Amino acid sequence: MYGLKGLLVDRTDWHLLECFRVAGRLQHVTRAAEQLGTSQPALSRSLARLQSDLGVQLFRRAGRSIRLTKPGELFLSRVERALGEIDNGRRELADFKAADRGAVSLGFLRTLGARYIPELVRRFSLIHPAVRFAFVQNNSTAIESQLERGELDLIFVAVPPGHAAFGWTHVGDQQFVLIVPRNHRLARRRQARLRDVANERFVSFKQGHAIRRMTDEFCKAAGFSPEISFEADDSSSVPGFVAAGFGVAMVPPEACGYADVASLRIVEPVARRPIGVAWMEGRYLSASARLFRDFATTAKSPSRCLIQRR
Repeated sequence: MYGLKGLLVDRTDWHLLECFRVAGRLQHVTRAAEQLGTSQPALSRSLARLQSDLGVQLFRRAGRSIRLTKPGELFLSRVERALGEIDNGRRELADFKAADRGAVSLGFLRTLGARYIPELVRRFSLIHPAVRFAFVQNNSTAIESQLERGELDLIFVAVPPGHAAFGWTHVGDQQFVLIVPRNHRLARRRQARLRDVANERFVSFKQGHAIRRMTDEFCKAAGFSPEISFEADDSSSVPGFVAAGFGVAMVPPEACGYADVASLRIVEPVARRPIGVAWMEGRYLSASARLFRDFATTAKSPSRCLIQRR
C-alpha cells in the first residue's frame, strides 16, 4: 500500500491533484501548463512531486507527449470523481446562498399550461419572489429530449419517463372529462360512464399522441373501440369539433372551457393519468430548481388546477 504522506490534507497537495487531472486529460505537459496558467517546468515539478509522494509512476514519455500508465489511468478515474465532488460542493455552497435568487428552466405538457403550472409557479413566487423562470411548453417527447440535453432543469410529464437516467416524483393525477355538444342527450348530466357513448363517434388526437392512446385504452376498458371521426393535432381544436357535432371527446379538464360543450366527469372507468416532475439523475441541480421541485411535490393543489392527489 502506498504511503500518501497526508496527500489529501495539505492545500498544496490539492493543487497537485488538479495538475494531475489536467495533465492526465490532455496528456501533454505544455498544453496542460497553459490551461493551468503555469509554466511547463513548474508543472513538471508538480507531477514529479505527486509521483514521488505516491511512490508510483503515473506517466511515461511518448515523444513530446506523455501517456498515462495503467496505475495512472486508475488513479485519474479516482481523482476525477474526488475533485468532481469538491467542485459540486463548492457550487452547492455558492448556490445555497443564492437559492432565492436563482433561475429555473421549466418544461411542461401543453395541457398543464392552462391552469396547473401557472398557478403552481404563482404560489411558489409568493414565497420566493426573486427566483426567475424560463418556460417551455411541448409534448413529452420534446421536453424529455431537452431535459436530457441539459436545456431544462425540470419537466412536468405524465407517468414516469422511460429513461433510466431520469428521476421522477408523482405530484398528482390529471382527471379526464367527457365533453359533449350542448344539445347532446347527456349534456344535463354531471357524470357519465364511457359505455354510455359506446355507439357514438369520437373526436380525438392523431395516432401516437398520449391522449389518443389513453382514449383507446379507457374505451377498451369500457368494452368498446371508439369510432374516430376527426383526429386533431392539439387540444385547441377538439372542443370546436365536438360542438359542431362531429362526436364526443375525452380531454383534460383544461380543454373543456368552451361555451358550446358540456363536460361530464367520467366515473367508469376512472379516467386519469399520473403527473410528476422529472429531472436528470446524477446531474447537478441548482438550489433554486431543487427548491421548486420540493415545493411542487409537497404543495397541495387547489381544486381549480384539476390535478388531484390520491
